[in-house]
Amino acid sequence: MSNKGLSKETTENHESFGMVGITCPHSSGTYLFGSEARHHNYITLTVKRAEVTRHLSNDWYHASSLPLVEIELSHSQFAQLITSPGMGDGVPCTIRGVNGKMMAACPEPEGIASKFSEDLKATTKAAVAELVALRNQLNESLLPGNKPLNKTEQRDLLGKINSAIMSITSSIPFIESSFNDELEKKVDIAKAEVEATAARLIHRTGLYALDKAKQMIDAGTEMPEFPQLGEGPKSSK
Repeated sequence: MSNKGLSKETTENHESFGMVGITCPHSSGTYLFGSEARHHNYITLTVKRAEVTRHLSNDWYHASSLPLVEIELSHSQFAQLITSPGMGDGVPCTIRGVNGKMMAACPEPEGIASKFSEDLKATTKAAVAELVALRNQLNESLLPGNKPLNKTEQRDLLGKINSAIMSITSSIPFIESSFNDELEKKVDIAKAEVEATAARLIHRTGLYALDKAKQMIDAGTEMPEFPQLGEGPKSSK
């Protein structure tokens, strides 16, 4: 039987053809957009142009370009991406490369305490400035020879004082509450990252142990006896 048809190879490409891949790299530490932590384990998603080759009665898909886009996500960002579709514009990600050109490294994020501290300082500064202006206005009206404030001016001054007090008694507790909420979210995210890193380490350790066990079996080496779960180390007699 002739196999000329099987040996004929054809390649098809189209502007809509692409390949998408996910890897889990390990690094000495990198920052990711939308995360305060320094990450050693994260998710990389790569999209490339592709073509399909028909050969030996099979379709073979492979990339035909440098990455069109390469993005990185923390484990919690990746989990949120796939479990919360249709939520706004999506989740933050770090763009590492576009059309083969590498982007600058993500800058170190500002600490959560620093961000809320600036909010608190700005709110307090604005309230104090308003109170100082009102005090100066009142002092001006009390100077000898100056016309005292009439009822309308007094009501206006009192309204501005109440507004400044409201800024302090309302805005500052709101900032405090927002800080606590944000801190709780960051703690949950940190827990998820630690759990994901631990699970990946356990997975890699398990694969390594299985590979070592296979090598020992292939070599005819006697496997060591491991204690069962719940058992302590065996005492030597």
